[in-house]
Amino acid sequence: MAQTFTGRNVSSIVVYAIVSGFALSWLVLLVMIPMLTTPFSPGTLASFPFGLDYPYLVNLLFQLLITALILLAIFHNGLDLINKAAKGVVRRQEGPKIKRFDLNQRIQHVWLFTTTAILALTGFAPMYYESWGRLIIVPMGGLQIDWDIHLFSAFLLGILVVYHFAFYGAKYLAARARGEHPSLPIMMGMGMVKEFIQNMKYMLLGRGEEPKYGKYNYGQKFDYWGIYWGMVILAAPGVLLWMYGYSLGTLPFIFHTDEAMLAVLFLLAFHFYQVHWNPKAFPVNGIFLTGDITEGEMQQEHPLEMEKLRSGGK
Repeated sequence: MAQTFTGRNVSSIVVYAIVSGFALSWLVLLVMIPMLTTPFSPGTLASFPFGLDYPYLVNLLFQLLITALILLAIFHNGLDLINKAAKGVVRRQEGPKIKRFDLNQRIQHVWLFTTTAILALTGFAPMYYESWGRLIIVPMGGLQIDWDIHLFSAFLLGILVVYHFAFYGAKYLAARARGEHPSLPIMMGMGMVKEFIQNMKYMLLGRGEEPKYGKYNYGQKFDYWGIYWGMVILAAPGVLLWMYGYSLGTLPFIFHTDEAMLAVLFLLAFHFYQVHWNPKAFPVNGIFLTGDITEGEMQQEHPLEMEKLRSGGK
């Protein structure tokens, strides 16, 4: 049994090192070095309101945000991996299965993942056409086809976002109309900040114990809202670029591409480790396909939610 634990931990460490190394290389080469070497151009200030070079400032803010979030994600997950690997932690499989995600949620997740992957591929390929981009675009049939696929995928993703909030918004309002008071466990609040601080103390300093999570932990909440916050920043300038091109200046392009880079790097540096590549779930957490979690897994990962289910709560 110990060899099984060791093999899982070693595999998780190898994958984490490769993916984190790739994310760090991308961060350093395409974000940090340009951020540190791009000079401020005071000669362009006269053409902007209040004498501010907005494209430069927006790009700089994104570069700082991307750098801070990705470095924090890699540091956080590195601590988590060290703690789990050192303790030989694995996913607890015992107990009957509990339906954590229904079919509707699983379809939405596959829809989200598929359209996001296509958008990232077709969006970055033209930007890096002279390096790896041509390997994607030429077999595809050219830049126009790449552009058409990008737009169609964006349209499908937009449908998903509208459906997602319309469905759960209507469900929530219907429950309120029936006199119920449904909880919103995915909402962010000070509780998740306390969970983060407590977990960092536990992982970094060995103080206290790992937080007891409800239906969603702080990472899952941040992940969820980061997706939809990012979609707004991606979609609005994306629509402007589609309708007006560069006639409105470079700001829409900067917002769109910088947010896209943040999204892809965050998926690589944080999301995939949290869901799939940590020692508990390595190599793949099948819950996104089956929707099932065992009682042992629920007790291990979401003990407060398990207590709520046992007491008859919904």
